[in-house]
Amino acid sequence: MNKMPVVFRKLFALCLLAAMLAFANTNLAQAGQIITIESGQIEGASEDGVACFKGIPYAAPPVGELRWRPPVAPEKWDGVREVKEYANEAAQNADLGVFAYPGGSEDCLYLNVFVPEKALTSKEKLPVFFWIHGGGLFVGSSADYNTNALVKEGNAVVVTINYRLGALGFFAHPAIDAENHAIANYGLMDQVFALEWVQRNIENFGGDPENITIAGESSGGQSVLAMMTSPKTEGKFSAAIGMSACTVTLHSGFTMYPLAEAERQGIALAEEAGLTNATAEELRNLPVEKILQAQKPFATFIIEGDYVPEHIGDALQNGHVHPVTFVNGTVRNEGSFFEGLRETFAGKPMTAGEYPQVVKDFCSVFEGDVTDKVLAEYPLTDYATPSEAYAAIITDAWFATTADNINRTLADKIPVYAYEFDDQTAPYYLPTSFRQGAAHTYEIPYIFPGFHGSSELSTQLNAKQEKLSREMVRLFTHVVDLPKQRKWQPYDKEKGNYLRLTLPKPVMTNGEYRKAHHIAFWDEVLAK
Repeated sequence: MNKMPVVFRKLFALCLLAAMLAFANTNLAQAGQIITIESGQIEGASEDGVACFKGIPYAAPPVGELRWRPPVAPEKWDGVREVKEYANEAAQNADLGVFAYPGGSEDCLYLNVFVPEKALTSKEKLPVFFWIHGGGLFVGSSADYNTNALVKEGNAVVVTINYRLGALGFFAHPAIDAENHAIANYGLMDQVFALEWVQRNIENFGGDPENITIAGESSGGQSVLAMMTSPKTEGKFSAAIGMSACTVTLHSGFTMYPLAEAERQGIALAEEAGLTNATAEELRNLPVEKILQAQKPFATFIIEGDYVPEHIGDALQNGHVHPVTFVNGTVRNEGSFFEGLRETFAGKPMTAGEYPQVVKDFCSVFEGDVTDKVLAEYPLTDYATPSEAYAAIITDAWFATTADNINRTLADKIPVYAYEFDDQTAPYYLPTSFRQGAAHTYEIPYIFPGFHGSSELSTQLNAKQEKLSREMVRLFTHVVDLPKQRKWQPYDKEKGNYLRLTLPKPVMTNGEYRKAHHIAFWDEVLAK
């Protein structure tokens, strides 16, 4: 070796270095890989065949002067940033029963990317599944969702995000709204900003920026509908999945507020926190704890003319929707979860004597007094318990009818695929005195294994349920390919066809959904 000419020794050294680097890069790919994104380099971790990149900042912390302002790009960094642990979730002080934990931080604008390890070194570009968590827009965390099934069984790149919640994410006040920036729907702005980040960066993770499916459940699904109708998101995704998302189309104060009403509530929140005639500076100096103490449960989208220019129900009716493939679904017994929460807070089951008043309170949001009609349509003699009767009312009025109306409205505008999750043996994580069936959120463990909110109960699936889970994962991660298969036909408003996700295997139904959920009856009630 020592007798080797200098030029050959240098050449040999360079070749050896190149080989070592290639070997090192191969090991990095196996360990999670170092990826370059627009802010700098990041290093993830390998977990059971999945490359995990957790806690990536997609925007600057929305604190101080950035509170109640549109998101802005994070600062760039030098060197390699480790992204192996989940970052802060959004600040929240309510647990919504067993759905999520209180806590979090105002510094919360982080996302997570999960990739099949082989995709990091492959030239193939995988479909991207962009998940928006639910929780009434006021609780929840991206860390609650195990993405392994979607990544491995679905062979997809999965992105989960945090966004501003509650009054920190959806807030209007004259002092803030007079400033020269987009207003009110800051949590939605975060979601859009994260989606734009994915468009620019996901190719570096093996994802296809031209094949992005946005998806969400409950208020996450409502966010999907907001994105489908927002002028800020046109051309930014190719498919959408709304899971139990449809209540946002109801013209009711619990789903959306006009700006004037939202500002009135913002003034009330400021006064509750001790500020009269508050300035923008005073509002931004409020401690987070005071804001959380003063805010009301749940948050809503605000019609502000920019990100949400009109009521989402009106936007769909008016055809103001992006030309994407849309999967729209509900679960068979949506209302069981909400009646379960009511029972939990009441500390006892509903009695037959209480049923008429509970129904009357529910009907107070409708035009005219329809209580007697609803009681006649849902007599206690048809149900095992008053709770199951009331749960059926919630299911049919809030979810099934509004979902079917969306499907009928959009069927001649964009490709629509309708489904109903109906595994009556689905594992539950909210204990109740009555039989719940396929309740709100109980389909989540079928695409995110083990989801159970903050409950200690296990939602592990049995062998038959695992088979249904695999089927759902394959369908949800490849929505753009649905037209190529015969199993699930596009929604036809004459047939009323739904894919029923049930055991032992999914089946197509025609007309059954509308009959089972009293939709003709609720069409008449909701039309008034």
